[in-house]
Amino acid sequence: MNILCMRGLSSKVEDFNLSVQGEWELKKKKKNPVGCSLFFLRRQITVMAEEEEAKTHDHLACLNDLSCNEDNMSAIEQPLSNNHLPQFLVELDEQLDKQYCWLDILLSKEDENHAKLSTCFLKADMSLIIISARQEAVKWILAVNSYHDFSAFTAVLSVNYLDQFLLSFQSRSDMPMKPWMVQLAAVACLSLAAKVVEIHVPLLFDLQVEKSEYVFRPKSIQKMELSVLSLLDWKMNPVTPLSFMNHIIKMVPLGDHRHLEFSALFKHRVLSLLGDFKLVHYRPSVISAAVTLHVMKHMDFGGENLDSCKNELCGILQFNKEKLEACYQLIRTSLANGNNY
Repeated sequence: MNILCMRGLSSKVEDFNLSVQGEWELKKKKKNPVGCSLFFLRRQITVMAEEEEAKTHDHLACLNDLSCNEDNMSAIEQPLSNNHLPQFLVELDEQLDKQYCWLDILLSKEDENHAKLSTCFLKADMSLIIISARQEAVKWILAVNSYHDFSAFTAVLSVNYLDQFLLSFQSRSDMPMKPWMVQLAAVACLSLAAKVVEIHVPLLFDLQVEKSEYVFRPKSIQKMELSVLSLLDWKMNPVTPLSFMNHIIKMVPLGDHRHLEFSALFKHRVLSLLGDFKLVHYRPSVISAAVTLHVMKHMDFGGENLDSCKNELCGILQFNKEKLEACYQLIRTSLANGNNY
């Protein structure tokens, strides 16, 4: 009974002290609010310091645990081999190596494009007038390409569009094509290629800076652009001989100082051959390989290097030596006849 009374008395005393302390702090707030705020600020800083010390203690404990397990880290850090990977990851890795190899994709696209062009060749009847108009159009494309300082890829791409358009139009339409149509198509194809490749593209009227027998209004060029896009099925990134250049240059035994020379000669040869309509019959990969051999011979590579590179190109690009040799001879004849723009 006495114990209970003592506990009750002590509880009342504590309540009394708390109430007195609360009244004192309240009076202190009224008399000196700045000092009171400093008091609570000190208390808050003290609590934060204690919490930070506790966190630091926990971090040190974690570090101690890590140091205790240091002997087991070597096993964790070892890279997983294919034997330890899940089976689906191994299979996916193999599929990606086969299906998404850059060269395989390029050759697959080339097969698709060449099959379409071959079908058009069988149906199209390209007259000498149209072939001559095409040659003049290619000269104009190269001149404008040089005037505006466009890249070689822009010129090659625009001529590729032009050839696809001419063959598709001739194979699908009974309407005979006229020379002015070829020139209009050339302007539209160059405009489209510049929009795909270049950063700064001139206005349609400003694009016609070089002398030509025909000058077209922008509205007519825009209509032809839509016709070209329709016949190309809006596929604006075909495979060209330049598509293989970066891959082929790794096969050629060049020193570091000759890569730029090879690249410049390669592009120059490809541009020089754009006017020869006979080369449209060959796949871009075959043209690219034949141009490589022509450039290597110009750079005074020995016969052994040429034969070795020829075998490697035929194996990797998947065509026979007869096609390569025929294309190479055609290139030599074309360049010898002054087909060099």
